[in-house]
Amino acid sequence: MADASLHRVHTVNEHFTAKADILNDGRVNIHLTEASKLAKYFERTTKLRRGRDPVGVELTKNNKKYVSNFHSVMGNFNGLPRMNIAVHIVGSRGDVQPFIAIGKVLKEKYGHRVRICTHPVFKTFVEENGLEFFSIGGDPATLMAYMVKNPGLMPGIESLKAGDVGKRRADIAEILEGTWRGCIEPGDGLGSEKVGPPLTREEEVDRLFIADAIIANPPSYGHIHCAEKLGIPLHMMFTMPWSPTQHFPHPLASMDRNEADPNFGNYISYTMMELLAWQGLGDVINGFRMKTLNLDPISPLWGHMLLSRMKVPFTYAWSSALISKPSDWGSHINISGFSFLNQASSYTPPEDLMAFLNAGAPPVYIGFGSIVVDHPDELTKMIFAAVKQAGVRALVSKGWGGLGSDIEVPEGIFLLGNVPHDWLFQYVSAVVHHGGAGTTAIGIAMGKPTVVVPFFGDQPFWGAMVHKAGAGPEPVPFKRMTEETLAESITIALGPDVQAAVKEMAKKITNENGAEQAALSFHNMVNIDSMRCLILPDRIADWRIKNTNIRLSTLAASVLIDNGISSLERMKLVKHRDWYVDEGAGDPVLGAIAVASGAVTGAVTAVASYSRNLSKTIRKRPAGDSASSSSNESPPVLAYTASLDCVYSHNPVTRANENYSEQRVENLAFKMAAKTLPNYTDKSKHRKTHSWSPVHRTYTGSSHYSTPSREHGRVHDATLETGHFAQSMVVTGLRVPVSFFYNLANGFHNAPWVLLNDDTVRRRDNITGLGSGVKVASKEVVFGLFDGVTGLVTQPYYGTKKDGVVGFGKGIGKGVGGLVFKTSAAAFGVTGYTLKGVEKQFEKRYSRGLKANLIAQRLKQGLRHFGMATKEEKDEILKRWGELGLTV
Repeated sequence: MADASLHRVHTVNEHFTAKADILNDGRVNIHLTEASKLAKYFERTTKLRRGRDPVGVELTKNNKKYVSNFHSVMGNFNGLPRMNIAVHIVGSRGDVQPFIAIGKVLKEKYGHRVRICTHPVFKTFVEENGLEFFSIGGDPATLMAYMVKNPGLMPGIESLKAGDVGKRRADIAEILEGTWRGCIEPGDGLGSEKVGPPLTREEEVDRLFIADAIIANPPSYGHIHCAEKLGIPLHMMFTMPWSPTQHFPHPLASMDRNEADPNFGNYISYTMMELLAWQGLGDVINGFRMKTLNLDPISPLWGHMLLSRMKVPFTYAWSSALISKPSDWGSHINISGFSFLNQASSYTPPEDLMAFLNAGAPPVYIGFGSIVVDHPDELTKMIFAAVKQAGVRALVSKGWGGLGSDIEVPEGIFLLGNVPHDWLFQYVSAVVHHGGAGTTAIGIAMGKPTVVVPFFGDQPFWGAMVHKAGAGPEPVPFKRMTEETLAESITIALGPDVQAAVKEMAKKITNENGAEQAALSFHNMVNIDSMRCLILPDRIADWRIKNTNIRLSTLAASVLIDNGISSLERMKLVKHRDWYVDEGAGDPVLGAIAVASGAVTGAVTAVASYSRNLSKTIRKRPAGDSASSSSNESPPVLAYTASLDCVYSHNPVTRANENYSEQRVENLAFKMAAKTLPNYTDKSKHRKTHSWSPVHRTYTGSSHYSTPSREHGRVHDATLETGHFAQSMVVTGLRVPVSFFYNLANGFHNAPWVLLNDDTVRRRDNITGLGSGVKVASKEVVFGLFDGVTGLVTQPYYGTKKDGVVGFGKGIGKGVGGLVFKTSAAAFGVTGYTLKGVEKQFEKRYSRGLKANLIAQRLKQGLRHFGMATKEEKDEILKRWGELGLTV
């Protein structure tokens, strides 16, 4: 078995040994040994967070102070502000459908603006349900075909030979970019707004979208990284388990339990599967972080369990009647119940379908939904033969696989097109399907015995859960299915025991409303009070006044600026959440490995990128070719423009609205991003000027859009690519010493916590620039030395207090070990954290364009909201400011 493996992960520590082998058929076999110290492992890993706030759901420092006194200034307002919610979904129609049901509740009941960011094939499905759509790219049909060939996490040999892996990685890269665009871009991601008459200024501004929160399923991958960049809440929702538990293994894992504790095997399977995924996609994810989001890369050594480590809120869309919540899941994880989209009431069946249903006994439904198979005719013949052998009538869904397209249909069988399951299942005796979460849910909810024929992914898991609950026979995987096994499964499903069990489950599910519960779970976790505008609590805050905790909506900020109470140069984009993604290595050894692997990965990525781009350049059409120039045309990119300083006037926002200039707004956004706005509050040093005031003057700068570069020859482009390659290799080399000192400093800093269970280890602050880097380095020296020296006394004292003489000995060991680790962290931290601050300071220059785009949107929204507000609303804002006694 091991000889047939394509890849392997081998994890060893003092508590257990785990190996994961990816076999030719794509399955992942996890083998555990030496797991006798399970209790100690769980005690230690649980204790790591005891007494600490959950990392992933922390408010920023300013938010914490803000929330503590917010309720006293809210007045009589107790409603919910309207949020922009981006919902990221990757998968089939069955994966998308529950999120549409949840999105409708969020929109219709809570009044939020909900944008479903998913594959373009679902555009009509989303929009016909009244929700906003945005395309993140990717083709689910291609994904389904790939997954049928590779039922496990990793590809088989045939897929590797066919080049499917490279295509899949390219799909993931496209989807990652799409998730970010879905958070910040107007439109639907397909350019549909370019068709039709030009939009007015008001229409353009109303289309603008910046996410205030993200809801996502895990396979969309971009979620946590987008949330980190925007500083907004993230809530994960999924139809299969993704959070570690001792009660059942990861749905994609095949456990070898010969020598290990089964509970521990279940728990560690989640870590192993995430680590495998990060090994395959870590460079793609980090490329997205660095090139698109201007964030630091994350080493797979500690980045593979981001969601569980940071306790990101999770809601699972299944019924507790089928799977109850495991006792080892925390309060941040909830089970909502199945989320159904009511389509039956609006469906009118064709006459031939109704005639078939009325012509005999209730038929068995057989359909594999979005699954795409290589040989649909052979599968169709097998289904027809099994139906005949079982002696039943059947409805066979064509699905994406095209079943029954070129085969004569025998009597007693009806071929279905697209029919809503909540209407159809009223008329069937049992359902046979692939085990998709959505089809499983509606079948059981309607009391129908369920036969699962799993193909890949979570389908074997759902088949096992259905069988365990007594609602269907033991699942037979598609690759082992024959007409005999299918006929036998149908016969068992129609038996009295299964029918009684599934009807009992249906009674429990009837009282559930999964979509309502999921929306409620989101609101319970999001801490929306921390996001409110201080002046207008019914609006989300978009700005914060620098050096204060005062958070303002675009309207409130515009009114205060217009009346001279504050100024634009004092405003900065608000961050509602502080995602502490990079805690770093858990010990110095991991830190050293991360340095080496990071350097190698960076070099290999640069070489691969250079080779790929050079190949494209050589194959490129000659300059002047119309087809080439048209295909390479890219959308305009916001670029820096020359100064547009204007003379200060009374009521600058009012004047800016009356004489709106998109160029000036976007230029101003770049100045704010680059922190080059003059400080107009000191009247002795400056004229009475204000950058937002549109006094007419000659424009001397370049256009606010960058002009498309003209076509060059292949030699020129090859030379340019070579220059970029050389530059990237130099940058990679310069990063090595920074990475060395930084990762070792983190390793020594975290080692007492991870290796010695030392609760006195302080959490390192985030490094965002030179100033914060020097500050973190200074704190590491002061507190590291202080905690190391005092630990020689405090650790034995607390150890004795807890465990007597034995505890005293352990305390001596902890104290000495802590002194070594903490003084080493101080020594490496001085250089490492300072250099990291320098690196971050340089990187800020490259993120100005991205930040400027966000600021420009907020400025445009502020002008729009200011123009729409009545005089009474503006006066109320000024009145409330005075009542609160705020000063800046």
